[in-house]
Amino acid sequence: MAKAFLAVIILFGLIGHASAAAIPAPQKPARPEWSELKPAQQQVLAPLKEHWAELDTTRRQKWAKVANSYPKMKPDEQTRLQERMRDWAKLSSEERRAAREKYLAIKKLPPAKREDVKQQWQQYQQSLAKSDAAGDAPADGNAAPAQ
Repeated sequence: MAKAFLAVIILFGLIGHASAAAIPAPQKPARPEWSELKPAQQQVLAPLKEHWAELDTTRRQKWAKVANSYPKMKPDEQTRLQERMRDWAKLSSEERRAAREKYLAIKKLPPAKREDVKQQWQQYQQSLAKSDAAGDAPADGNAAPAQ
């Protein structure tokens, strides 16, 4: 779970996540509606379909842009994006809110501290890869690197 949670934080960095303060006025419905997306966009964004109604206009537009740039991505980038969207969709709304807050907090850190967090994340990922390769499960699969 921690791996998916932190992967989502990194995904936000890739798509230039908007501030959580950008909340649309209640009288305006969020756009685009799922049915307004092109079939190619719907195919790319399929992991988010169930949660599309929860997204505000800003987030929907950012995801639509991601879907538009998808064909230009390298195959490994496409795979990574699809995996991260699936991981994001599996999170509860509370976990997604916490991920957004964590992302914003990390974004506000001074560059040196952000680099420390990045290195801790990479070490954590390496330890997971090593334990997976050895067939071992980490002692606490929900443990995240210290910050």
